[in-house]
Amino acid sequence: MKKVFIPKGEIVTHNCLFTDRVIVKGVLQISGKLVAREIVGGGVIEAREIVCDDIRADHVTADFITARRIAVNKLFVQFECRASEAVAVRDYVTAGYMNTGKLSLTLSDIQSCDADEVITLKRKSGMLGLLWASWWRSLFLGLFYGGEMKKPRDKKKPVEATKAEASAHAPIGEIPAVPAALAAPDDATIDKLIEILTSLLKHGYRFSKSEVAPTGEEKAA
Repeated sequence: MKKVFIPKGEIVTHNCLFTDRVIVKGVLQISGKLVAREIVGGGVIEAREIVCDDIRADHVTADFITARRIAVNKLFVQFECRASEAVAVRDYVTAGYMNTGKLSLTLSDIQSCDADEVITLKRKSGMLGLLWASWWRSLFLGLFYGGEMKKPRDKKKPVEATKAEASAHAPIGEIPAVPAALAAPDDATIDKLIEILTSLLKHGYRFSKSEVAPTGEEKAA
């Protein structure tokens, strides 16, 4: 039994290939005719014409295909694809003319089709598809139904900004109110201050009153 094996990551080219079994994990390019009993693998097959009983591969591109059964992920046939029993394509199929007994597909671009039974499969959405659909739904609701727009929370203004606004709106000549922190201390605060000064004196600290040096304007006066 003749067998041809194309490893993953390799590109093999032939003018024509006649064999029993072809296993393609890389890329097989045939400029002429490919004849085999079975073609399998997860690689890419490109040929002008393919004649085979069973084709089970990932990506097949050809001008003409004559087979008994075809099961692939992607199928690109420029002119004619004939399968006596069935053709099953999971992702996408394009062909000028398709002739088979049973055709199962998801997405297709077939110019002319002659099949006893056609089954259209629903493609399952992945995580990216779900996110994309959710984004479009939000955009649609926002454009046509207004959506549910939440008002942004009012941020508290800084204390300095509030004081500046109050000073700016105050009438000219009016003295701004003295903050509570700058008001005269109460009796409890004075007693606490005296207690602290007394404790410092007991530990040897001394205090003296110093006069503030007069400025130039005060001296001139």
